[in-house]
Amino acid sequence: MKTTSATKALTLSVLLLSLSACVSLPTNEDTLTDAELIRAAQQKESAPTEGAQQWVIGVHNGIEVVKSFLCSDLCPQNTLRVIYYDVPADATCESIGGVTKSILVPFAISVKAKEYCFPKAIADYWESYPAKS
Repeated sequence: MKTTSATKALTLSVLLLSLSACVSLPTNEDTLTDAELIRAAQQKESAPTEGAQQWVIGVHNGIEVVKSFLCSDLCPQNTLRVIYYDVPADATCESIGGVTKSILVPFAISVKAKEYCFPKAIADYWESYPAKS
């Protein structure tokens, strides 16, 4: 009887350790500097040929940074690339050190204003960065 309990406890401990290894803090490889954010924003990229696409490109000041391609009816001609903070639900843009800006994004055959939380390093010049090649 004791062997079964010990085996279950050991198995549970191994499972918990494995799960905690999957949930880890950002490493240095995930950390973006201001210069890297500026380079990412200045980079010319081909727009995806269909649908909106987004992914996390790293962590800046402890906050995930997302690169998103937005398009509506004409992809890739009317595609907009945006790089912004993924603001946690319990925070505001300003509380994490970001800058809230309203930009025009593709919507149907038109555009609409949408607010994003930009890292300060790229917020002032966002409109001047190339979105696509």
